[in-house]
Amino acid sequence: MSSTQDRISRLMHGIASIALVAMMLVVVADVALRFIFNTPVRGAYDLVSVFLLIMVFFGIGPVIARNAEILIDLFDRVAPATVLIFLRRTAAIGTLAVVLFLGWSMVDPAFDAYRYGGNSLELGFPVWWLWVIAFIGLAGTLWCSLRALIEILKNNGGRES
Repeated sequence: MSSTQDRISRLMHGIASIALVAMMLVVVADVALRFIFNTPVRGAYDLVSVFLLIMVFFGIGPVIARNAEILIDLFDRVAPATVLIFLRRTAAIGTLAVVLFLGWSMVDPAFDAYRYGGNSLELGFPVWWLWVIAFIGLAGTLWCSLRALIEILKNNGGRES
């Protein structure tokens, strides 16, 4: 993994981790304040939604960058190395295709959210900002999947057999 790839992956991982911790803290604070003082956290639903979005879109890239997707080694012991290399390359190309398709399919709803407005339920912030966050995370995921594909193509399949 190149140093640029490593920095981007670590940055995305850090952002996703902070979002996860923030999401948990909001939920714990909401439950505790509701139980103890009967005063829930204002906007907890919106905050948890935003942190979940950040966690998901920034958390996928580091998984792809580390080649840490769920691996089922059903064929690893019986298939020849050339078949395994072909499968790894095919999986990397498929991952890149799925990320590209996801981005492409998000464009129209994002423009609609910007054009027609709409605000979050509790805090009232514009919903199109959520799409901006998602596209930033998806751009990092696209970069990570492209770099992972290049690494797999250069290293004859990536993982050690």
